[in-house]
Amino acid sequence: MHSNVGFLDKLRWRLNVLGNRYAQYRLTTNETAVVDTEYGKVKGVKRRTIYEVPYYSFEGIPYAKPPVNELRFKAPERPEPWDGVLDCLSPKDRAVQLHLITNNAEGSEDCLYLNVYAKNLKPDKPQPVLVWIHGGGFVVGEANRDWFGPDYFMEKDVVLVTVQYRLGVFGFLTLTSPELNIPGNAGLKDQVLALKWVKNNIANFGGDPNCITVFGESAGAASTHYLSITEQTRGLFHRAILMSGAAIASWAHNGQERHAYPLAKLAGFKGEHDEQHVLEYLKKCKATDLAQLEQKVLTTVELQRKIMFPFAPCIEPYDTPDCVISKSPRDLMRTAWSNSMPILAGHTSAEGLVMLPFIKAMPICLNELETCRSFVPYEVDDVDIEENAAKLKKMHADSAELTADEYMDINAYWLFHFPLHRVLLSRLTNATSAPTYLYRFDYDSEILPYPYRIWRFGRGVKGVSHADELAYLFSHAMTNALSKESPEYRTIQRMIGIWTHFAATGNPNDKHVPGMESLSWEPIRTPEPAYKCLNIGEELKVINWPEMEKVKVWASTFDRKKNLLF
Repeated sequence: MHSNVGFLDKLRWRLNVLGNRYAQYRLTTNETAVVDTEYGKVKGVKRRTIYEVPYYSFEGIPYAKPPVNELRFKAPERPEPWDGVLDCLSPKDRAVQLHLITNNAEGSEDCLYLNVYAKNLKPDKPQPVLVWIHGGGFVVGEANRDWFGPDYFMEKDVVLVTVQYRLGVFGFLTLTSPELNIPGNAGLKDQVLALKWVKNNIANFGGDPNCITVFGESAGAASTHYLSITEQTRGLFHRAILMSGAAIASWAHNGQERHAYPLAKLAGFKGEHDEQHVLEYLKKCKATDLAQLEQKVLTTVELQRKIMFPFAPCIEPYDTPDCVISKSPRDLMRTAWSNSMPILAGHTSAEGLVMLPFIKAMPICLNELETCRSFVPYEVDDVDIEENAAKLKKMHADSAELTADEYMDINAYWLFHFPLHRVLLSRLTNATSAPTYLYRFDYDSEILPYPYRIWRFGRGVKGVSHADELAYLFSHAMTNALSKESPEYRTIQRMIGIWTHFAATGNPNDKHVPGMESLSWEPIRTPEPAYKCLNIGEELKVINWPEMEKVKVWASTFDRKKNLLF
C-alpha cells in the first residue's frame, strides 16, 4: 500500500472524521425502534441524512459468532440467540487490518456484524434490498458510515445493508489437511452467512426478501461475483452489480500458493512445516502482529509473478459443507445459477490511475514495459509468451520511452478491463436468457472526492480513477451537503437512480433519472464491433465501449487456448 497523504491531508482527514461524528450526532434523534430477528430483538435509532431525510439505523447486528480463539480462520457459525433487546445504535470495530493512512495495525477479530438502514420499517409494500460488500483488496476496508454512509440511498424507497467480513490471513488462510478443517475462503463464507441473515430477517426491516441485490466494488465486486457463481448462495439474492472487479481477475484469486508457514516463521515459529503445528502457533499469535507481518510474506519471485496478496480467495483443496470455490471461477461461471439473473457491470474511465502511487514509490516498475511479459495472462504464459508479450507491448508501450501513462494503461486492462471482458463473453454464451448491462463511470470532479482518492493521490490529479464512483453512491467522513443544482449532486441522483432502479426491476433504465429521459440503454448483445455501454460523465450517453479494441488484443493471447478464455 502506498499513500500520498501529506501531513495537512492527514490532519484534515482526522478533523473531518471528528466533524462527521459531530454531524452524525446532531442528525441522530431520540426516537428508537425495536425489531425482531431470528436471534433476538435489536434496537435501532432514527437519524436524518445530510439532506434531512429521516431513516432508521441499526448498526452492529451480529450475523455470526465472534470468530475468535478456536474459531479463528474457520468458517463462520451462526450467532447464539440473546435475551432482551440488543442495542444496535452504533457501528462495531472494523476487521483486523492496517490503517490506510497510518499503516498501524488495528481493528478487531470480533467483526462479523452488519448494518441495516431503512426509511420505513413498515412500508405499504416490501422495499428492494441492496447488500453492499466493501472492497480493499481482501486486506483492508469496513462497512461503517465513515466510508459507506447511507445518506444518498435513503432518498429512495430501499433498504441498504452493509456487511463486514474477515480480511487478510483471518479471512483467507488455507491449509491442505482436511482434519484441520481450514480449506480457505472464510471471508467469503462470512458473506454467505450474512446473505442468509438478510434473506431470513430483512422483511422485519421493511425489506423484500425476494428482491435482494448484492453489489460491491473492487474486491467487493470480485466477492459479489464469487457469490454469484457458488452454489452456496442459490436462492439468496436476485441481481448483482459488479463495480471494477471480477472473480476471474488474476488478483482476485490465489493459485496453489500456501503462505501459512512463511507467515508463522515471520512471527517466530521455529518448527518444521507441519500444518498442525503451524496452525497451533498462528492461533496463539496476536492478531495485530499477524496483520503487520502479512505484507512481508510474498517472496521476490512471487512479486515478480505479480501475485498481489498473500491471502486471497482460492480453490478449496477439499470439499466441505461450506465449500464456496470448488473449481476455477472460469468453470464456475459456465454453469452458475446466476446465469438466469440480471447483472450490471462496469468500471471507471481511468482505472490505471490506481497504480500512480506505486509508480512514484518504485519507478523501476516501468522496466516491466520493456517486454510486457509479466502482463501476459497466467493461463497462457506457457504458450507463445514472446509473441503474446509483443502484442501487449505494441498496443500499450510502443513509444521510445517507458512512461507512467503507459504503465497505468496496461494495468487498467490487466487488472480490470480484460477480466470484465471475459465475464461479459461468458454471460453472452452462458446467460442468454438474462440481461447484462455495461456502464462506464467518467465523471471527473474534485468537489466531491472519495477519501481513497485523496489517500492515493493527494489533490490535483486528473482522471476518473478506481473507486471514484463511490463518492456518488455513499456519504462518508468528508461529505458535505451539496447544492442540489450542482453537477455533483446531479451525478449522485443519476448513480443512485440507476443503481436502485436496477435493484428494484433488473433494468437500470429509469426515465426519472436526469439525462435518461430519451436514452435507450440496452443489454450487451455482441462484442462486434463493440459492446454498447452507458457512459456516465457530465452527460449520460450510450456509446461503443472505448476499451473494446484493446481487450480484443488481450483476448487474442488466448488464440491457442480458446477454451480457457471464458
